[in-house]
Amino acid sequence: MDGWPLSTERVLIWAQVSILVSTAMLSEGIKYGIGLHYYNMDLDKMPTMAMISYAAGFATILGTIWSKTSFGITLLRISAGRMRWLVWFIIISVNLVLGVSATIHWAQCWPLKKLFYYDMAGTCLPLHVVQNYQTFAAGT
Repeated sequence: MDGWPLSTERVLIWAQVSILVSTAMLSEGIKYGIGLHYYNMDLDKMPTMAMISYAAGFATILGTIWSKTSFGITLLRISAGRMRWLVWFIIISVNLVLGVSATIHWAQCWPLKKLFYYDMAGTCLPLHVVQNYQTFAAGT
């Protein structure tokens, strides 16, 4: 596995970069109202705040996927036989579940702009569907 392009270190570096990007976006988003109570927010800044928040959340999901995958790759180095198959199953399952989570994160409303402009015409998945799936995905 030494020459394999998906080394533990490379995947972990991508995870750390992704979390760093998420943290930077959330830090920048503070000036748009992230962290304030709804009643204290400037409604004119709400679309920008929502966009930053969704992008930071997406980067966090990517960081989660990559950090778990990195650990899985580490386990592949020390596993054999059935255990190796189990580790592959877990890696693939986690990537699928969190990949769907990242997709739902952006595709829950159509047109996409409706995520940031709540009063815009369009359709969104029912809120309970999004919340339930994201809660399920957070447990992986």
